[in-house]
Amino acid sequence: MQPSNVFNARFDEVATGGERRVTVGVQILDRESDGSIPVAAWFRGEEYRLDVEDQDGVAIYVRRF
Repeated sequence: MQPSNVFNARFDEVATGGERRVTVGVQILDRESDGSIPVAAWFRGEEYRLDVEDQDGVAIYVRRF
């Protein structure tokens, strides 16, 4: 069975020093042509970088301030 062509992405904003982390949205995104999860994604006109994939398979992207 081939992996799905989409994945769930969560977008978090992280304050300097990691003191505060806020989820600002969730979106379904397309995987790369090789099936991998992209290392960067755009949400509301801002670039977010891949941080981690959690135990539920959700890719978590962050934008740091």
